[in-house]
Amino acid sequence: MDENRILTSVLQLRASELDDAFLDGAHGIGLKEARASWLKFRQQNGFGSYANLLTLPSVQHKLKKSKIYTVGLTIQHANVAGVETCAWRGHCTSVCVLDNGNGRYNSVQKARNVKTQFLAKHPEDFVRILGSEIKKHSNEQDTVLVRLNVNSDLRWYNILTSLANNKAGMDNVYVYDYTKNPAVLGGDGMVGSRYRIVYSVNENSDMDKVQSFIRNGGTAAIVTNRHKTQKTIDSYMGLPLVDGDLSDDRYNENGVWVDLAAKGKARTMGDVGFVRALY
Repeated sequence: MDENRILTSVLQLRASELDDAFLDGAHGIGLKEARASWLKFRQQNGFGSYANLLTLPSVQHKLKKSKIYTVGLTIQHANVAGVETCAWRGHCTSVCVLDNGNGRYNSVQKARNVKTQFLAKHPEDFVRILGSEIKKHSNEQDTVLVRLNVNSDLRWYNILTSLANNKAGMDNVYVYDYTKNPAVLGGDGMVGSRYRIVYSVNENSDMDKVQSFIRNGGTAAIVTNRHKTQKTIDSYMGLPLVDGDLSDDRYNENGVWVDLAAKGKARTMGDVGFVRALY
């Protein structure tokens, strides 16, 4: 892949100024102009009204399952929007679960494309708005979980370091994400004092390193051939396994496998690529 087209790397190069813009947005600084920029961008791309960046649990089935109030940032996956948002992707690209359900509609795909392109072209405005929205939820809820990569695999913990390390003045906000980046396997899953990363097992995973990661307190997600209504087995490779379809609250888990039942096109894969035939 052309490194210049990988969005996570492009944003990391501007991490300091983007983190400052995020903090400004949380305090309302420059927010009016950022919102005007977002509205104009949407209108230029065929949308008539303003739209928030964050997806609410009321409209996202998996986020709604968590007992803690959870919001997510849903931008486009892979390079569908013209920039690469999943630098470590593999077989999952062809069977992405978020191309199913409402995600299969052209209007939904277009909205994700436009949001992703706005992030790529106007990152400071984007993170200002993001900061304001997270702050709003922080003010309204007792505890807030934020998943910044609902569709994508960006290293937000290296970009919004104030959010990752509880320096944004939002003491009740916790962040979690999934990633296929093998670099995280050297730690325990905590990539900030308030940011947990779950490693997503894929066809290229070094399973010895994944097991060490879990034993060190990390959490690793595996897609299996289990039917979503079927009870999970108790362990895998000698380590505890939990049902990841009951909730998306990954922040408070550690030292476990997370069993995610294959969905959509992935159900037809069998024991190929990233799907594990445990049942």
